[in-house]
Amino acid sequence: MNKWLFFTLFFSVLLISACSNSDELSGHTFNVSHTPPFQEDIDDPDKYHSIMTLEFSDGKVSSANSGEGTYELKDDVLLLNFENENEQLEIEFTEFKESDKDFSEYSTLISRSELNITDPDKVSHFGSLHSSLTNDMLVEFLQK
Repeated sequence: MNKWLFFTLFFSVLLISACSNSDELSGHTFNVSHTPPFQEDIDDPDKYHSIMTLEFSDGKVSSANSGEGTYELKDDVLLLNFENENEQLEIEFTEFKESDKDFSEYSTLISRSELNITDPDKVSHFGSLHSSLTNDMLVEFLQK
């Protein structure tokens, strides 16, 4: 009888955790920083330049640079989408994985950054951030 109860309880915990909508990023804030240009500085966290700070919460992401948006983490791809009445900025990180550096949580590659503007005569809120993102740029997600 005890074995049956234990099995039922164990199976219930597995089922509940599998159905949970939370992900590993939710509830965390990171400084997204690009790697330093010199190989000798690669292990010095003070040499990493922050591109943006991202705060993740249940499918939503916020950034001082871009306001609030959405995110999706699937396999090793992280997709961010920021939108306002005039612009849409989409950033795709591929090869998203745990970092091998002690001071960083995740290592990834910016594979694509796309900015669409409806009216180019209006002020761009995402233009500055978009111009700082380069395809194939290696970045680290440093826990804040």
